[in-house]
Amino acid sequence: MLNWIRVYWTKSMEQFISNVFKEPERTSKGRRRLKHERIFEETLEQYETGEAGHLDNLTNNPII
Repeated sequence: MLNWIRVYWTKSMEQFISNVFKEPERTSKGRRRLKHERIFEETLEQYETGEAGHLDNLTNNPII
């Protein structure tokens, strides 16, 4: 913000405000969040149907 004030100090307020609220030039997908509910539901379904034998394997790292 201070950088914008330094750059636009001698320019009009209209230019300053338009720069502050302009659309970004680049987009970011941001931090990827895990879908914990979906993972839990799938694991629960596997457990209920008896397909959860792989969860007893100690070599499998269940932490995602």
